[in-house]
Amino acid sequence: MKNYLTIILLVIFSANSYAQVGGNQVYQNSNNRSQSPVSINKSSIVSTASNLTINASVLLNKEADYYLMTVGVKQEAKTVIECNQQLNQRINAFLSDLSKAGIKGEDVYADFISQTKLYDHSIESNVITEFFDGFEIRKNLIIKLKELALIDEIIELASKQEIFDIVKVEYFNDDLDQIYDELFDEAMKIIENRKARFSAHSSFNVTDRYRIIQDHFGIHNPQNMYKQYNEAFESSVVNTHYSGNYIKESVRKDKTFFYESAQNSLAVDKVIDEISPVVGIQYSLQVSIIYDLVR
Repeated sequence: MKNYLTIILLVIFSANSYAQVGGNQVYQNSNNRSQSPVSINKSSIVSTASNLTINASVLLNKEADYYLMTVGVKQEAKTVIECNQQLNQRINAFLSDLSKAGIKGEDVYADFISQTKLYDHSIESNVITEFFDGFEIRKNLIIKLKELALIDEIIELASKQEIFDIVKVEYFNDDLDQIYDELFDEAMKIIENRKARFSAHSSFNVTDRYRIIQDHFGIHNPQNMYKQYNEAFESSVVNTHYSGNYIKESVRKDKTFFYESAQNSLAVDKVIDEISPVVGIQYSLQVSIIYDLVR
């Protein structure tokens, strides 16, 4: 009996081990999916009677060297002077808290966005009267960070001054030339291997004459790599064809956002992953080299 139970458990475990996992992203609307096809195809080796073209592509996942976080601040008041003074008081209090958190003044820049008039309206009987109601000033604070973990603290400090608009977070690396060189060297290794494979399986000989015909260096920033799907749910249906007396009351259905790696849309030959599973900047390089063949 014990052996029989063991066999059953092994079968169940084996079935679970190889189960497919789609996740709730399968609820994503097909119209909102990436423009790239489900299956990705590419040509790695193309030859004619006179030349040979070899393509290689490499992807690098790299943590950012620094970040720029943009926070939006606004203030309303009856006069421009009053509005600007109140806004600056909140900003200065926020900057003071940032300084205590280790963020220097030179790492924060205040960007003036707009100054606009505000209007409201009153209703008396059937007359709606519009009237001037003050001013609004908007500014953006651009904060340079070395550590992404500081964002949570910044959000809490901003909330103390009723600053709730986190506009964006941008990722940056310092030395793009060094990153390009690293990717190019890896791409050339792949090309050399494919050149050797062609020579081993072809009666044509490759000469020493070659040239780069194309390279394509791509930078894939995280803020541009997020997609969304509506909350996964199944709902009942109310048929109103027979009566117009039904009123549909809908509950709020959240939207889910998720990070989609560039690897899922690029047919890369090699992925250099330095930071998995941390979200960073992805760099891709595609190189094409053409060789002359011995005629």
